[in-house]
Amino acid sequence: MTAPLGDEPLADDVADMYLHLTRITRTLRARAAGSGLSAGATASLWTIINNAPIRVTTLADAESVSAPTMSKIVGDLVDRGYAERVGDPDDARAKLVRPTPAGREVIAGVRLLRTRTLADALETLSPADRRTVDAGLRLLSDAISDRPGPSESNTEQKGITA
Repeated sequence: MTAPLGDEPLADDVADMYLHLTRITRTLRARAAGSGLSAGATASLWTIINNAPIRVTTLADAESVSAPTMSKIVGDLVDRGYAERVGDPDDARAKLVRPTPAGREVIAGVRLLRTRTLADALETLSPADRRTVDAGLRLLSDAISDRPGPSESNTEQKGITA
């Protein structure tokens, strides 16, 4: 059993790391904000692309929001022409969501902007520092993905990746 974070000797280090991860994520999102989509809509469209066709309820679970909130996000994506609702072949009453070519294009643009931002930052580092960053991110990514949180274990069973 894990001790509460406040009882761990590395609590300050963990808090600092979380702060740095948050700054990186916010910067990457801000630099790619030209798509006109909110961070939540961008993440949802990304998940739609990677898991299409997908039910709104499954999408809501994957994005950790309520079904009504996700319905609004999907409605906006449909209105913008980035996603479309299609019939579910397994349930005539249900609808699935899939991306449109325009939706795929907007996410490709966001990904390109975020990648360029990251590449520009990495260019300021020495080759040794870049290798250190790469190794550290790989270790952290593996450590986190090996320990699903309460909501992640549900989405992993459904084969969802964001």
